[in-house]
Amino acid sequence: MDENLVLNGLNTAQGEAVTSDAAVLQVLAPPGSGKTKTLTARVAYLIAQKQLRPWNIIVCTFTVKAANGMKERITGFIGPELAKQLKLGTFHSISLRYLKQYGQHIGLDKDFGIADSSDSKAIIKRIIKQNGFSIEPGQARGRISSQKAKGIDAEHFLGTAKDVEKQEFAKVYLEYEEALRVSNLLDYDDLLLRCSFLLRSHPQCVSNVEALLIDEIQDTNNIQYDLMSLFAQRNNVITIVGDPDQSIYGFRNAEIKNLTRMKKQWPDTMTINLEENYRSSGAILHAAQHIIEQDESRPPKKLQATHSLGMRPVLRKLPSAAAEADWLVSEVQRARAMTGNMLRPSDFAVLLRSAALSRVIESAMGKAGVPYRMMGGTRFYDRVEVKLLTDYLRVMHQFGDNEAVERTVNMPARRIGAETIKSLQAEASQQDVSLWQLIVDVVQGRRRPSNKLTEPTKKGLAAFVNVILSGQRKAFNEDASQGSLVDLLNLVLKKLAFQDWLKKKYPEDHEVRWQNVEELIAQATDASNPERLQAMLEEQALPEIEGLEQRSASTLGDTLSLFLSNIALTSASEAKAEQNGEKVEQLTISTIHAAKGLEWPVVFIPACYDGSIPHSRSDDNDEERRLLYVGMTRAQALLYLSCPVKNTQREETAISTFLAQPGVNTFFEEHGPSLPLQATKGLAATLRRDCPSARAIDDAKQELERDEDNYWPLNGEQAPEELAKWDHGRSSSNVPAAVFSTGAVRMQQQQGFSTATATLKPGFTSVSEKYEELMEEARMKSIDKRSEQAPKPPPEEKPKGRKRQIEGQGTIQSFFNKRNRSAEEQNTHKSKDEGVNSNSRSSKQPLREVHNVQPSSTGFARGTRTFNPPNHKPRTAPLHSQPTLQANRDRPNPHNDYMFLSSSPPPAEKNEEESAGPAPDPDLSIDTNADEPTSNQSAFRPASTLHTTSIQRAAASSQPRRTLGVKMSFNGWANRGGKR
Repeated sequence: MDENLVLNGLNTAQGEAVTSDAAVLQVLAPPGSGKTKTLTARVAYLIAQKQLRPWNIIVCTFTVKAANGMKERITGFIGPELAKQLKLGTFHSISLRYLKQYGQHIGLDKDFGIADSSDSKAIIKRIIKQNGFSIEPGQARGRISSQKAKGIDAEHFLGTAKDVEKQEFAKVYLEYEEALRVSNLLDYDDLLLRCSFLLRSHPQCVSNVEALLIDEIQDTNNIQYDLMSLFAQRNNVITIVGDPDQSIYGFRNAEIKNLTRMKKQWPDTMTINLEENYRSSGAILHAAQHIIEQDESRPPKKLQATHSLGMRPVLRKLPSAAAEADWLVSEVQRARAMTGNMLRPSDFAVLLRSAALSRVIESAMGKAGVPYRMMGGTRFYDRVEVKLLTDYLRVMHQFGDNEAVERTVNMPARRIGAETIKSLQAEASQQDVSLWQLIVDVVQGRRRPSNKLTEPTKKGLAAFVNVILSGQRKAFNEDASQGSLVDLLNLVLKKLAFQDWLKKKYPEDHEVRWQNVEELIAQATDASNPERLQAMLEEQALPEIEGLEQRSASTLGDTLSLFLSNIALTSASEAKAEQNGEKVEQLTISTIHAAKGLEWPVVFIPACYDGSIPHSRSDDNDEERRLLYVGMTRAQALLYLSCPVKNTQREETAISTFLAQPGVNTFFEEHGPSLPLQATKGLAATLRRDCPSARAIDDAKQELERDEDNYWPLNGEQAPEELAKWDHGRSSSNVPAAVFSTGAVRMQQQQGFSTATATLKPGFTSVSEKYEELMEEARMKSIDKRSEQAPKPPPEEKPKGRKRQIEGQGTIQSFFNKRNRSAEEQNTHKSKDEGVNSNSRSSKQPLREVHNVQPSSTGFARGTRTFNPPNHKPRTAPLHSQPTLQANRDRPNPHNDYMFLSSSPPPAEKNEEESAGPAPDPDLSIDTNADEPTSNQSAFRPASTLHTTSIQRAAASSQPRRTLGVKMSFNGWANRGGKR
């Protein structure tokens, strides 16, 4: 291969890194500097120019996606035949290869399985429950992984545990390891630990390795660093690529100090810095560089932009998290329109410090109709139907896999209850046998369970055993070489009647779930293809070492083992789904951690406040700063940072410490860019796209309400338009009293009255206060609705035998100074003519929380509904004794004794100028002559005199009344003021 072909397109620093003769080489590559291109070119250079054999080269990456991308690039250099012989993959996948080939030398069984995360969680949860420990399962699992990453096993940790809490965790750790051993399983961390042990005790396993190349060295933990040393222990030819400024996985036990440790271990290490950035505009790089340089402990490094300066990043202040989300959506829409739709939805990304911040943003996206996707989601092999089928295959492959047995024994349902499974699991643990062995012994009559099983349960267990043994015989008998993985999977589907079960279990989406099953069948078909199978075996194979025996793989059982191992580590279907997702025009919402290594033309980083970034639970502010740096350097052309004055919990926030340092604000704009035509041309040049025409831009702008970012004030206050929606700042002191006065009849209309509006405070009302008022009003409306739906009281029965009264004729009641019913009825009909139906409103819509309203016998006209006691709210204050007539006459305004109820706040005291104003509408004003008796009073009194007072009763008669005998009353209790 021509050397120029390998070096074509590389800058000077990249070329030096590719062709360096140094045995140990560090290539420090900042964001967007072409590190993957440099690393792949070095692999090709070592094969083509240094004549290294590809099967003796190990290339380690941190993700399957990175490994696949690197393999494609290397194939372009050296061709597919040589590329497939490279030992390229993640640390875990390469470790698995060595354990599969040489694991017998450390006592590892050939058919060991891999415990995925769900297995580990289930095992730990069961251990904690059985022993009554107080530790959280998730916390225990994380601590176990942390100890394994540091190379500390359970026995060693138990020897150092001093306090009770550590001893309890040590017991969980020990029992977890024992559970894995009994089930013949290794978890992900065990792959690295066991491989490390293998290479230490049998270094000849890697005696053929001529070169080792590692990507993202800053993300390695201690055990991975040890593996790096062990892989290269024979020839010590190592090339690493990384950037300490992008070390953001401390929570996964990544050690940023591994770079320094490497130089101490190999003092002749050569370092080459890549300084040219091919991703971001100059303004974005300058701002990011200023942030990362706040860490004075880091070595100084240059970062040179290859693009133009571009537009300065934005640091926006918004009043709330909801406003921040609305602003973000509006900026997406404005940026697209102002660039003539040159920017597509998939060009935008919202990067979050934590996934919990996405809720309000997702809500705003949904309201605006902006298509978006959450990076991640349910992985293919974690979907219920796929997980269940692979669990059946796992049991067939490894009977001792207790977790897989537990998940499959009653799926589909076989009338085996959860308590039965729990009891069998406990009994198996006590007898030191696998759950499968216990079930088989029970079914075949060799063992009697401690708890008696019902006949349906026994039949269910027998059916389960039949399915597993049928598949196991097909996979591992002498003629297994004649079968295929697809045949085995189809056998399981047939035995379980799986498609029918999906239709019954998931009637709404069974078709989608069956498509997932078909995808699994397609993968099994591909794995069963002889050519593909041979290619997989060759890819997994390691060079033969003289005097060191390797295992051979030829049966269906071996194919199944390889298939399940690949499922546990990689997912080609998942990668394919992600590739298809990139073609769909959707905005991306992701965490910053998940976005590492990716890029977008436009990036938003919301919630830049203390407590979010840096996170409140983080102990390492330097890593939090690096996290913000990584997020900022994902942007190519436009970068938006924002900080709400109040977070989603409506708590006051302070802008991030990293953005509050002196001089930082000079690198940011306070609002979104204007995006004129010239700016659009600059964006097109940075993104290497065609700039749309001025006409296309004008057409796109027609859909915009605003072409500038000027809706929200720059100081973080609420937008004026938003304040107008909640404007309660008008003073009530300048409003005439008549404006607030409403008749008692109108107050019966619940739609226009509530207790919330009866207690409005004059002056400014904040949004939060208004929100609480609206919630209270909604609650009261709910109460009113239930009141309306309550059973109505039976109508009053008219007295029998009563003669028709001549119009205008008095009654016996008039003799006792009672009201004339005829006159009241006339008034009632009059009020109806005015559009007020007092009958229905007085009964269907009773006043709420009016504790000083007392019904009287004279308060309602004949024909109206009487006061309904169940709807009456007892007054909270005690009733005063009846005042004397003289005491009340001496008071200037007796109406002030009673609560003024209206749908607005009470007016202030009137001054002389106001008194001279226009007279209020008589239909809406309060009756100021309530003390004067009339022969024809309204059936409803004004708000200030809803019940008859003693003064009014005294004034109703000009002379003292004389009572002959005992005074009778049909409403005696009401006339006594409600005293009981």
